[in-house]
Amino acid sequence: MADSSRAPQIVSFGYKDFELDRANKKRFARCKICNARISDTTTTTSNFIRHFKNHKERYDEYLKSKIHCSDLQQPSLSQFIVPQTTTYPVNHPRQKAITEAIISDLIINCNMPLSITDNKHFIHFLSVMDTKYTAVSRRTITSRLDTVVSERQSKLISEMATVENLSVTVDIWSDRRMRGFLGVTAHWMNTAADAITLKSHLLACNRFKGSHTGERICEEFEQICDQYKIKQKIDHIICDNAPNMKKAFTTCFPSSAEADEDDDDCLDDAELWNALPVDEEERLNETLTSKSQHRLQCFAHTLQLVVGDGLKETRAVSSALAKASRISSLLHTSTSFKEEFEKEFGQRGVPASVVTRWNSTFRQLKSLLSCDYQTLSKVLDVRGHRETIFTLREWAQIKELVSILKPFADATDLTQGEKVVTISAVIPCVLSLNHHLENQKEGTQYLVNLIHSLQRSLQRRFKGIFVNVKMSQPETNEGILPFSDPVYVKAAVLDPAFGFIWIEHDVLVDDKLKEQLTMEVKNLILQEAEHTNMEQTGHGDEEEQIKGDETGLFLYHKKQKKSTHFSPAAQLNHYLDNCDGQNCLLFWGMNKEKMPSLFQIAMRVLAVPASSAPVERVFSHGGIIMRPHRSQLSAIVLANLIFCKCNTF
Repeated sequence: MADSSRAPQIVSFGYKDFELDRANKKRFARCKICNARISDTTTTTSNFIRHFKNHKERYDEYLKSKIHCSDLQQPSLSQFIVPQTTTYPVNHPRQKAITEAIISDLIINCNMPLSITDNKHFIHFLSVMDTKYTAVSRRTITSRLDTVVSERQSKLISEMATVENLSVTVDIWSDRRMRGFLGVTAHWMNTAADAITLKSHLLACNRFKGSHTGERICEEFEQICDQYKIKQKIDHIICDNAPNMKKAFTTCFPSSAEADEDDDDCLDDAELWNALPVDEEERLNETLTSKSQHRLQCFAHTLQLVVGDGLKETRAVSSALAKASRISSLLHTSTSFKEEFEKEFGQRGVPASVVTRWNSTFRQLKSLLSCDYQTLSKVLDVRGHRETIFTLREWAQIKELVSILKPFADATDLTQGEKVVTISAVIPCVLSLNHHLENQKEGTQYLVNLIHSLQRSLQRRFKGIFVNVKMSQPETNEGILPFSDPVYVKAAVLDPAFGFIWIEHDVLVDDKLKEQLTMEVKNLILQEAEHTNMEQTGHGDEEEQIKGDETGLFLYHKKQKKSTHFSPAAQLNHYLDNCDGQNCLLFWGMNKEKMPSLFQIAMRVLAVPASSAPVERVFSHGGIIMRPHRSQLSAIVLANLIFCKCNTF
């Protein structure tokens, strides 16, 4: 009797006494139902099936069992054709490419949590995307993140090695767990490529433990400078006016402290503008040297203080502001009011105001003015909020307030860019705001006191600018005035979007003083151009070059070309004749060969940020990364994620 396990499926199901005759290639078996002996060849089962069909019920059971067994056991055709899938080795290019994409695209750029790599649904997604890819763990991602940071730091160090001058912004931030971080960003002009670009990179957002004293800020800042080897390249440091920041960068750069404290050793800012004859060249050069590595106040922060001063001293609009905040609150807390509001005004909202950001109040009032007064009053009345309805006087006050503050909001936005030149807009903005307030005095009915308060604060907090343009006089022993650094006026003049046009329109003095101011500004730029040329070429180089050409023809013509066409004075005149509102970076990219001396000054001063907005933007990224459900992120991982997020190459 043959082994029944080797019998066909039909024989095993409905037959017994299975026999195999190998010599004759025959198979025999008896039917379990009728005991009939059936035979068939070894290659077919048709006789067995034909006989079994006579027993219909059993045959149907056989068919059902055959389908079930086929679903469970029968292999698919692909299993016979395609070999079993293998996984990529650890160093396989495809394995490494997918892992790098997860880190850079998902973890860093999309702010996905590191724990996503351990999520079973994400692992399943990866298996569908590429069956050969082996999912990596969170620990591997964290370790790899350290490597990414090191690689990007090395690229940053290499890139800044060729930079001669740069400026930095500095500030301190606290995360959701009240851990302090010191942020530092660097800014410079990239002139190596065909097109000039303003570069901005995050140097560090490091954990800052302990008290935020000036000494400790200075110590941490110097460590960052040493890491990137940039301390001697820093021209200006932009930060807020907090006492610890002022003390920190007086400690870091004692040359700046000497310029602030010793009036006998260097030229005071007020003197700089009142006397610039040729005999003062030596003292001016000393001033330009001492004013390197200067701490500059954040323009946006100072403008915030100006508006805050004005609003604090003005009580006339307090009732209108309270009602505006109430409406904004209702839109965020009352579904019935929001439905009625959207029914009338569509999918628009009224943003909430933030105490520390006056422009949030401005946006709130501006959004309210976009609503029809009568319709808004009707909505408030229907929903039972009659006490929140604006009176006609309050509505008029809001209109006046928005009209007064709109240029302040525009100036704030204009000077907070990161990839565009902002320092050149400081003086034109301040003077234009002052002129705007003068014009508003005549047509304002309710908020005249606000205008006077804003103007007093503007002239006090930006006094250095008003003194430099001869619209104010410095007081005795007043020291270094805020925003008196010459970089502001040089940047304004060397930006073709402004040139000298701001003197003509917004410097509110007589024409004689305007002409004097224009000459003094020209002299200031020319003196620095000469100072820059001496640093780059040394004394006497030009004469030696001319002497080397004495044997050529038309020597007088060569001397005339060299002394006039390429002189800083000729370059400045050529610049003033051609600047007419052009884009700053495009203009200097096309004219760097024609005006090389001015080009060097422009690239140095125009790279300075007007505000500390770049480092504030870094902290915004940090707040997004450390969302409430990610509050357990370690300080090191958070700092690494922020660094990579803000530094893409």
